[in-house]
Amino acid sequence: MRRSIPFHHVKQRGFVLIASMLMLVVLTFMAVAMYHSFTTQQNMTANTKEKGRAFQMAQSTLQYAEYQLLTRGLGIFPTTCTAPPSPSSTFTVCGSLSTEHVVIVPPSSGNPEWSLTNAMTYNPDNQDTSVAISTTPGQNTYYREPEYYVQYLGTTTATTCPTSKPALYEVTALAFGASPNTVAMVQSTYQLLPTVCNLGGP
Repeated sequence: MRRSIPFHHVKQRGFVLIASMLMLVVLTFMAVAMYHSFTTQQNMTANTKEKGRAFQMAQSTLQYAEYQLLTRGLGIFPTTCTAPPSPSSTFTVCGSLSTEHVVIVPPSSGNPEWSLTNAMTYNPDNQDTSVAISTTPGQNTYYREPEYYVQYLGTTTATTCPTSKPALYEVTALAFGASPNTVAMVQSTYQLLPTVCNLGGP
C-alpha cells in the first residue's frame, strides 16, 4: 500500500539546508570581523608599548644630560657648535646663536633615521647590560642610541648672589623604541644655581 505525504511537508524540503548555509555565512563574517578587530587592538597595544618605551628612554636621557650639567657646574662654557662632538659622547654645551638649534630630519626627506644636529649620544647599554641597541626588533631592544642636545640660554637675575647669576640651559633628548617609527622627544629648561655665595661676611 502506497503512503501519501502531506502537502505541507513537501513544501519544507531544503529549508534546513538553506538556513544552515545562511547561519554559516553570518558566523564567517562575524569571525572575520573579530579577527580584524583583534589584530587592530594587538597592533595598537604594541605601538603604545613601544611609544612608552621610547618616552621612558628619552626621559632617562634627559635626566642624564641634566646630571652632566649639575656635576660640571658653572665652570663649563658654551661653544659654537658647527658639527657633532668627537667622540659623539663628549659633553658639549652649545651657545645661544640662532644657527645652533635642534633639527629633526623628517622621514619625508628620504632619511628614515631622525637625528639631532650636533647632538651627543647616550649609551644606556653601558649602564644596563640587558639593553641592546639593534636595528632588529627584539626584547628590550632599541633601534638607535638616544641623543641629547644642550644649549646655553644665558643668565637670569640673581637673587641670593648678586655677583653670581644662575645660568639657564635648554636640554633636548631624543630616543627610539624598537623601530624607527617609534620615536619620542622631550625637552626641559634647566637652571643651574651657584653652589657658593659670597654674602659679604667675614
